[in-house]
Parts: sequence; structure tokens; C-alpha cells
Amino acid sequence: RGSDAGDQFCALTGELAQQEPPPAARNDSGLPEDQISTAEWVSRYTKNERVHGIFRNMCASIFAVGSEDLPARVFLTYFTRKSAFKRFGFHPEGTIGLWRGLAGVVESRGGEVWLSTAATRIVSDGGGVTGVEVIRDGEKVSVAAPVVVSDVGPAATVKLLGEDKVPTDYQDMVKKGDRPTAMISVNFASRSRLVDVPGMLSFATSRRLAYIANFTDTCPEMAPPGWHLYVGTAVPKPSIGDFDEAVETELLLEDLRDNIDGFDERARILSIAVTRDDWPPQRAVAGFDLPHDTPFAGLWNVGDAVKEYANGGTTACAETAALVVDKIIAR
Repeated sequence: RGSDAGDQFCALTGELAQQEPPPAARNDSGLPEDQISTAEWVSRYTKNERVHGIFRNMCASIFAVGSEDLPARVFLTYFTRKSAFKRFGFHPEGTIGLWRGLAGVVESRGGEVWLSTAATRIVSDGGGVTGVEVIRDGEKVSVAAPVVVSDVGPAATVKLLGEDKVPTDYQDMVKKGDRPTAMISVNFASRSRLVDVPGMLSFATSRRLAYIANFTDTCPEMAPPGWHLYVGTAVPKPSIGDFDEAVETELLLEDLRDNIDGFDERARILSIAVTRDDWPPQRAVAGFDLPHDTPFAGLWNVGDAVKEYANGGTTACAETAALVVDKIIAR
């Protein structure tokens, strides 16, 4: 919110989200160096707090990290070359709908999808993987597999392999890249319409609130008849490392009260989700992702710790899966 700030945002990014990138952006010569953060880059051009707020909340919305921790080069590359919300939508069943669709394809081709099954070990013979061990229905089950694809992130994958079996240089690389971000989301519903904007509403001036998503304007089937479903989301400060969960959550709630009339009386809070540490919104800050490949033949990582440069969110995770599938087929 704030038209002047919005104008400055578009001016600073060269209206990159709507137009073809300039030649300098296409050959990288116009992009800032890797070391400078988005917040530092914006500070070179303006001290306007609303402009800084737009950039901060865009970093939070797309990359689940604060602008002080996201390289400016990543942010600008996203707007010049990546999706940048050019095509965007909600699955009518929520994110679980994507997984149901994937499971349906697996099962339609003779595969099985095991739920509530914890992986406890990735088995290797030194040079490659040979299978996995899982706990299913309370019993240990060994599954032989020449190919294993891990979606839990490289750090957790190393633990499943056993650190004593993993080369030291790879362990060091994984530890360096293991910088999960954090996010706080308030899921709420109401009988009356609280937000007049369909889709996502981003903010320029807020304590922590990055955006409010209005699900039911686009997908009314996500809520019972007569109900409206929303989520208000923020990244804490700091967005990497430890933070005061209670204080940061209260700052988000204060923002919701400021921006939605009668929030406490009209909204029913369904849940407050704090994603961090071992269950983060992103396991690696964009621009610092690790490679898909591992030192073990047949073992690959996919997901939010091995994203392609300057991509983020569910789109980036799906992209890693497609790339790894191509590598597996090419073996």
C-alpha cells in the first residue's frame, strides 16, 4: 500500500515484472555484486521506509527471508528471468492437492505411496545407495532401491546416511549451506468478507506482515458455504537463526488488527503456524543452495535446499524434481 512507494519500487526494478529485461540484465553486467543484500542495494537509492517495506515484504513473500539476508542479485534476477508471479494461482485443495495429484500418477502406474512411514536410514555400499530403511506400522522395513531421491534437505540426508559414511568435504559444504529460514502464518476465517482484494495483498508499511492471501475469492470450495478463508504471513527478525517466537507472533497479530477492521471480533483464528529449524519454509536462502548431486551414485536431493539460482517457493521445488528426473533417466 502507498502509491508513491509503489512507483519508486517499479522505478528501482525497472518495471522488471512487466517488461522485457534490459540488455544489461540479460548479460549480468547490470546486476549488483553477489555480496550486497537487497536492503543494502535499496539503501543506495532511497531512505523511504515504504519503499524499503515493499522490498522487505516481497523478499518475505517470494523467498521467505528478510531483505537484509537476500542477495540483491537474486532478487533482481528473479524479476528479470524467473516466473515473478507472471503465472500464479491457488490449488483449490491447497498444497495437499498437488501431492494428491502426484500420488495419483504414481499409483496409476503401479507404484505405491506409503503415508505415516518414517525413513530412518539410507543404505549405501560406500560408492552408491542400495536402499532405505523405514518404520511402517511400527515395524522396520528394508526396501532395496538403486535410486533414492531425498526431499528432506541435504543436512537431514547426511544424517540418514550416517555422518561416518559421508566424505568430510561434502559434510562441510552441507553444514555451510544449512541456513533454514523462518515464517509465521496466521490462518483465519470469517463469516463476513475481511479483504476486498482477491489473491494476495502485499504491504509496504507493517511491523512484520508481508501479505494476506484471500483464498476463497479464487477458490470458494476451500471453505464451507458462508465462510471466507485467509492467511496472514510474516518472516520474523531475524529471519535466519533464533528469534523470540512469542514476540514476533504478537507483532504479526498487531499488524492484522491494524489492517483489518474488527479483526479480533470478526475473525476466527484457526491456527498459528511457526515454521522454522527442521521444518522451515525454505531450507536454504535463495542464492546459497546446494547441488542436487551427492557423493553417492543413485542418490539425489530435491526441494527447497537445492533450488536453481534465484528461484523460490513451490515452483522452485517442482523445478528441482524435474531436473533430477532428467538426470536419473540419463544414467
